[in-house]
Amino acid sequence: MTATLTWKTGDFDPYTRDQAALYQKLAYAFLGVGTAAQRATAQAEVLKQPDFKAEVQATTDTSNLQAVDLTDEGVTFPSRTIREIRLRSWCLTDNDTYFYETVESVLGGTTPVLLGQKIVNGWSEQNGTAFDLGRVHFAATITALTTITTIFASKGLALSDIASGVADLVVPQNRLILNKGCTLDATLVSVTAAGVNVAINYTNLDGLGAGTGAVVFWEGFTTTDVLTDDPKVGTRLDLAFEIWPPHNHRLVMNSNNVEVQVTAVNANINDDNLKHYVEVFVGKAEKQGYSAV
Repeated sequence: MTATLTWKTGDFDPYTRDQAALYQKLAYAFLGVGTAAQRATAQAEVLKQPDFKAEVQATTDTSNLQAVDLTDEGVTFPSRTIREIRLRSWCLTDNDTYFYETVESVLGGTTPVLLGQKIVNGWSEQNGTAFDLGRVHFAATITALTTITTIFASKGLALSDIASGVADLVVPQNRLILNKGCTLDATLVSVTAAGVNVAINYTNLDGLGAGTGAVVFWEGFTTTDVLTDDPKVGTRLDLAFEIWPPHNHRLVMNSNNVEVQVTAVNANINDDNLKHYVEVFVGKAEKQGYSAV
């Protein structure tokens, strides 16, 4: 069976968002004047509500599905302007909930240019366990190159003690994990002590979140030189990641149209019957004047 768009709501007027004065927006929003699109656009901005909402129902389908065609819905992307699109989405299964929020700027023109999606916030609740998504951090001290003592951990992250130069990292189910920092800071036992390195092994990290052997420690200059002694004391470990949830929303180009697209089911979500709910916030088309001197 294919994913289906269950429902979609929203109306948009670019003049109201981009050019109308505040008193006009208040009149549209609360006095009942103007067109339906003008009233909806003003109310969404004043009340900080989404301009569009959509729900996708899916069973055993990992294909992409258009949720909202922004261009067809009246959103314009004038030349030499930047319009920011904010997306918030929930993915709901019987036992799990995933949420994340992204922003992406669109450079206007005949064929708008998507300038790249950035994750702002996110969380998940997986069978009763809560996890942070987006930018997450883990900090710990290491004793005798074995014992991990956690100093700080974003919700749900956990690191096992080190055995044979590796440690297991507990992470949520995910679509993608990006390593944003992986450092060791330590006091040397002697000036001739061996170097210590730390790295991330993605083999068991992306996807279902097993994280087995995800953090690797070694000395010298090759990863085959497994660290078996403790050349440093007071070792501080810092890890930083960007974790994206299993479900997916994004802007895509369809010819000259800007669309909001969702992937209803990801193979890393162990459920074949879910709902995917997305909200779209359309920013003002911004343009700075320029005059050659």
